[in-house]
Amino acid sequence: MKLTNALLSLLIAGCFLGVASSAVAATCSSTQGTAATGTVPGNSCGNNTNFSGSFALCGGVGFSSTGTDAWVVNLGASQDFTFSVTSSAFIPDIALVTTACADNSQCVNSTDYIGGNAFPSTATSGQVTGNAAGTYWLFITDSGGTGAQCGAYNLTLTGTLPVKLQDFSVQ
Repeated sequence: MKLTNALLSLLIAGCFLGVASSAVAATCSSTQGTAATGTVPGNSCGNNTNFSGSFALCGGVGFSSTGTDAWVVNLGASQDFTFSVTSSAFIPDIALVTTACADNSQCVNSTDYIGGNAFPSTATSGQVTGNAAGTYWLFITDSGGTGAQCGAYNLTLTGTLPVKLQDFSVQ
């Protein structure tokens, strides 16, 4: 009986730890696809709202409670590029993160990039370079709690990202 109670206590403790550890990091409920060089429009409203109020982006402000976009970025070894987000609806806070598409992922260069206080507002990264090849995520959220806190934006990537082979044939 004592052994059964001890095992039951361990099982209950394990369940609580499992719930607590799953609550530590919210993962992406959706991504906007794979980002490529050039400019693409987006709208962050309603996306990844499970991030809302959770942790702080790169040690900065918290995620928007009305939506955060996550774009997939595939990098080759030591590729150079920059990214920027311009919006008339919210003050963008953007960051390139590693490890997982989750609200507690580490930021590349340990920083995020925040736009100005007037609309339209643009946040622009410095040159991103020297990173390991792999999959990264670009988060776009609101930084100031001013305006709509989500909405339409334009994402611009400049530089060279890996090319994905779409078709191959031998003649």
